[in-house]
Amino acid sequence: MAIDRNFAKFLTVCQRSGVSFQQTLMLGRLNYYLSVKETRQLLRWADMDPAKCPKLLDYDASRYAEIFFQALGAEKVQSLDASSFEGASVVHDLNVPIPDELKSRFDVVCDGGTIEHVINFPVVIRNCMEMVKVGGHLILGTPGNNFLGHGFYQFSPELWFRLLSPLHGFEVRRMVAVEYAPRVRWFEVADPAVIKDRVALTNRYPVLLMVLARRTSVAPIFQTFPQQSDYVPRWSGAGDAASRRRALEVRFRRTFLETFPWLARFLENFFLYGWFKRKHSLRNREFFKRVKR
Repeated sequence: MAIDRNFAKFLTVCQRSGVSFQQTLMLGRLNYYLSVKETRQLLRWADMDPAKCPKLLDYDASRYAEIFFQALGAEKVQSLDASSFEGASVVHDLNVPIPDELKSRFDVVCDGGTIEHVINFPVVIRNCMEMVKVGGHLILGTPGNNFLGHGFYQFSPELWFRLLSPLHGFEVRRMVAVEYAPRVRWFEVADPAVIKDRVALTNRYPVLLMVLARRTSVAPIFQTFPQQSDYVPRWSGAGDAASRRRALEVRFRRTFLETFPWLARFLENFFLYGWFKRKHSLRNREFFKRVKR
């Protein structure tokens, strides 16, 4: 549970886009992983005055993230954890519902790596959403691809777009995928419901999803459960041409594989591999658009 260089940059971008950090809650007491040199680079990159946040540049300062959120404008920073071993200001197990006094209380609820470690996912995400004020924001840094074994879960873009939607009183303002390759890259992630396709990824390096979502209203969460976007039009009989084409492709490949298994394997190995690699990689510009940082 920590803020690294990429998540720190994302948080500064959120602040510059109008997000108020006045009352901030961290899930877990987040560590601040940037060195003094990296902090100076971040402040210069974000056009922030180092003189206004001297504690952030203090070698002897605590490396917990309160001072970083204060630099972003927070007047009060609290942390919530299931244990008090790191000095969390609120001790509560997110596997169970939060008390009423924590609901609609914070301008920002920030998760820097907690949700995937809580097994009761429907309850923990509802807790996070309910703690945000109307007009406030939920900011997530959650594992996407290649985090197998890191926690209980790794998440897809579809999940966050469907959960943080008007159905539950939220809207996703921005979603960025960060690939932790030797050359770190940022990509804007497309909403599967908008492009009418599954935003899939097969790659070699860990990918973190950074999500900024605003609470627009108080709506009952999970009174109606969201469904995966490409199934809904099929069930209603209103599937578009793209959905019908995908269904025909799947049916054709299955029939072809069952009829000519050796030929199907040959074609997949030598011809379809290139298509699959383009379709399921960060080079697919329909799914992932490179962010010029």
